[in-house]
Amino acid sequence: MEQFYKTALTFGVLVLVLFGLYYFSDWFSKTTGYVFGESEKMNLATCLKNKNAIFYSSTTCPECDKQLELLGKDASKLINVVICSSVDECPAGGVPAWKIGTQTHYGYKELSELVGISGCDVRK
Repeated sequence: MEQFYKTALTFGVLVLVLFGLYYFSDWFSKTTGYVFGESEKMNLATCLKNKNAIFYSSTTCPECDKQLELLGKDASKLINVVICSSVDECPAGGVPAWKIGTQTHYGYKELSELVGISGCDVRK
């Protein structure tokens, strides 16, 4: 019975250590890819800039603001953002929109979606 308590205590300590790493740092998030860290966001923004990607936005688009906030302030500065002031400047499908290469992708995109459609490697 004493062996059971030692094993249970060891397991409990291990669980607490892993929970502490998960909760108090972004180590777990970066390791599993669950959440993007700032360096991954900058790598994504740099890659999108190098691919001449364009983010179409407008001043009255809350999803556009949300998209730029998701990237972060520093990474958003690297992105080529076109603020559509007339219908002729915007893609036919509206905003937010990403033009990456010859394809245009409409709507708000999670960072993992942007990685997928752009083919960028953010884990450098």
